[in-house]
Amino acid sequence: MSLDPLRVMVVDDTVTYRRILSDVIEGMGDAEVVATAPQGRLALARLEQGPVDLVLLDLEMPEMDGLETLGHIRRLYPETSVVMISGQNARAAEATIRALEQGAIDFIRKPEGNDPDASRQELKETLKPLLRHVRMRHNLRAEASTPAVITSKPVAVPVPVAPRIVLTPHAAPMPARFEVLGVGVSTGGPNALGDFIPSLPANFPLPILLVQHMPPGFTASLAEHLAKRSALQVCEATEGETIRPGRVYIAPGGRHMVVRRRPANGAEPEALIVGLNENPAENSCRPSVDVLFRSMAAQYDGGILAVIMTGMGNDGREGVRAMKRGGCHCLSQSAESCVVYGMPLAVDEAGLSDERVPLAALAYRVNQLAARGR
Repeated sequence: MSLDPLRVMVVDDTVTYRRILSDVIEGMGDAEVVATAPQGRLALARLEQGPVDLVLLDLEMPEMDGLETLGHIRRLYPETSVVMISGQNARAAEATIRALEQGAIDFIRKPEGNDPDASRQELKETLKPLLRHVRMRHNLRAEASTPAVITSKPVAVPVPVAPRIVLTPHAAPMPARFEVLGVGVSTGGPNALGDFIPSLPANFPLPILLVQHMPPGFTASLAEHLAKRSALQVCEATEGETIRPGRVYIAPGGRHMVVRRRPANGAEPEALIVGLNENPAENSCRPSVDVLFRSMAAQYDGGILAVIMTGMGNDGREGVRAMKRGGCHCLSQSAESCVVYGMPLAVDEAGLSDERVPLAALAYRVNQLAARGR
């Protein structure tokens, strides 16, 4: 039985871009544009008329901008997924991070090139996995809403329980002491990181090396947002800076982050430092979790704590495998707490996850493990 196409609404104040997005979506075959709107109030009026599965929502619009419109959609139509349409400047990056923290599942950037065919192809490649993800969410909701079979016997109502950490079998013993925490995250990351990083205490004893899949310009805004809410120092990583405990280093968008060893030089002792490069993308990502994790495996003598959080794809899986050869304990975010159970699934299915932890319990468990041996 064929599935009904996803119902998509495009909201953008530029008629040309509305047409481009609509053409790309219609050409993909499994989605249809049921409405377009030039601003937020008209989009909300259309949502009153019937269900929409996905709204592509421009950030900068007259009368009611994207952030205000997003707030209304999340409150009135919580089952409708929203993907933001972002510009390329710093103001757009800051607003995009706010939108992701407020419940948008992801964002796309308006192409900058002058080649219409190349722009359409870029949009198609960006939208394809997002539409697939929204389709999966839509199908899961449909299954959950299927009426249950009514029986004559009373049905017990489950009692709410605290988040449960699932320990998975693993061959290697847990390191006696951890020296560093590596984190990989993608779709749904800014919102999840907004729960995780600010919940860590000021005396957290490990450096945190973090890859969030984002383009240039956006990771600086992410670091700024997290820093304002966190007891830890959070920054976008810079070339050559010393890696210190209790600090969060976020890989800059568009550049791989690696760990390098700086030899002793005069008064300066040997130290581990941040390295940045623009080598080819891995897993279609730059920065890549695998690139960071491989460098951590090379520079740390075991004692690595890894966390794989919500995101599409399998970036991080092979990096975790490399770190486990020397001594690594890996936590994967539990399926039910992920926006996209992709990256954690890849680690789980490969038998590389040691614990599956809900987002609500992640900071507590990480802090507990970081204290081992201290």
